[in-house]
Amino acid sequence: MEEKKNTTFIVVNPEESELASFCDVAPSFESKSKEFSSSLEERISRRKLLPRQVSMIGIGGAIGTALFVSIGTKIIQGGPASLLIAFCLWSVVFIGLSQSMCVMVTHLPVTGSFVLFTERFVDRSCGFAVGWTYFVCQAANVCFEITAVCLVVEYWTDKIPKAALISILIILFGFLNLYSVFFFGEGEFYLSIGKVILAIGLIIFTIVVMSGGNPQDKVLGFKTWDNPGAFAEYISTGASGRFNGFMSCLIFALYVFWGVDYLGNAASEAMNPRKVIPSSFRKVFGRLIIFYIGGAICVGVLIPYNDPQMIKAINEGAVGAGASPYVSAMKSLGIKVLPHIVNVLILTSIISAGNSSLYSASRVLHRLALEGQAPKFFKKVTKRGVPIYCCTAVLVICGLAYLSVSNNTNVVLTWFLNIETAAMAIVYIFICVSYLQFRRGCIAQGIDLKTLPYYSRWLPYLTWHSLFWLTLMLLVSGYTVFLKDNWDTQSFVFSYFMIPFFIVFFVAHKLYLRTSFVKPSQMDLVTGLRELAEEDEYWLENPPKLNWFDKAFGFLI
Repeated sequence: MEEKKNTTFIVVNPEESELASFCDVAPSFESKSKEFSSSLEERISRRKLLPRQVSMIGIGGAIGTALFVSIGTKIIQGGPASLLIAFCLWSVVFIGLSQSMCVMVTHLPVTGSFVLFTERFVDRSCGFAVGWTYFVCQAANVCFEITAVCLVVEYWTDKIPKAALISILIILFGFLNLYSVFFFGEGEFYLSIGKVILAIGLIIFTIVVMSGGNPQDKVLGFKTWDNPGAFAEYISTGASGRFNGFMSCLIFALYVFWGVDYLGNAASEAMNPRKVIPSSFRKVFGRLIIFYIGGAICVGVLIPYNDPQMIKAINEGAVGAGASPYVSAMKSLGIKVLPHIVNVLILTSIISAGNSSLYSASRVLHRLALEGQAPKFFKKVTKRGVPIYCCTAVLVICGLAYLSVSNNTNVVLTWFLNIETAAMAIVYIFICVSYLQFRRGCIAQGIDLKTLPYYSRWLPYLTWHSLFWLTLMLLVSGYTVFLKDNWDTQSFVFSYFMIPFFIVFFVAHKLYLRTSFVKPSQMDLVTGLRELAEEDEYWLENPPKLNWFDKAFGFLI
């Protein structure tokens, strides 16, 4: 890929990256991981993910059911303007986070990438705590998605036992993840297509409906922004109520904007990662802005924040598509078939999200084992590149989803949701911190950042911007419990539980091993680079063999 001028991102070919001088300038370190001691043939054999699969993992993994279902609650609480402003603001946060991640992951595309970055560039104890925090987050998200499937199926019937549905999903996830990396990638590719079709379809539906293409011939336009208005009041009235509504949407955005970590994990098993990963990151930017900002506009057009049918669905605990603002609009306009189609695609969206989370959780656990921070048997990898015991461990944890059999399903979903939202904020904070430290290390060791495989002229400014907002949202994510007459012990515990969890793991590890924070001049920036240079040469001489289908989808997505 040629260097691009006058663009936000500059990608440099590996063969032009002055890798030799990079290794000569930086101090030398001895690799302690088996990951870099294996032969070139073994390393190449583990890279099974095609470019189209990697791209779809980044796009599909970031598009969850929140974009289609939970977003309805936030339009009621904050109004269309609050939701749109929150999504626009968080898009900038996400771009800064993604760019920071892409610089490091193209420099060193390895298993559990951001865990290794935190350990190498910040502190080993931080890496330990971040790794286990992320593992808990993704394992909880698998349970969340499995539990959510039960709700989606209840849209049609409540006669199917929850335990049976949960068992079927655990078996399905095992089938997709335990056989081979390529099999996971192919399964995720087709599952994610359902998400993309749903997102694009709903945007097209909104454009048609707002223009008068509906059974009632009603032209919607942007009337809901005038009546009842653009900003809703939440918890209290007046200016403080409108502020609470906006904060509800902003905190929601923290949960919605996911995906950068999925691409980071996929980099370790992607073909020709130095070329494929930057391309995938660039594609994610545009698609997420279209899907999320476009989604916020669509919901604001279709229903007012005082929509009685939407409020009734939320108060009655409607399930699956029944809680979707799009379905609420369809019912109001007398459209009868589309809600069932939406529910089917929501189902594929949930399965895709759970599949991605299981993959990510298993790879981070494998990284922890490689670094000696998890039991040794988790290092085991099959001939097809699957960390078999790591995947099995996550599947066992999925058994927590059976809690929904004896408890209210919505309550269990809230438990998992609050835990993973705070956990992801912590992980994203340390991705930003890791990049800032990585940058300091490069400067201290005389390394020109422009010689790296990926370079962005907007860093570190966007990194600092993202770090500020991520830290702020972590601290205020459960602020509503501190408002007058609004205290809720359960909400407080689940909103802030992951902060002491991280601190305890960090402090315990530091006291036990007496680790110290990494100095920029002593930072390990080179371990594994010579092996990756060998891979770059291999991919240059033996580019991935793509058929017409791979090339077509690579162009489209």
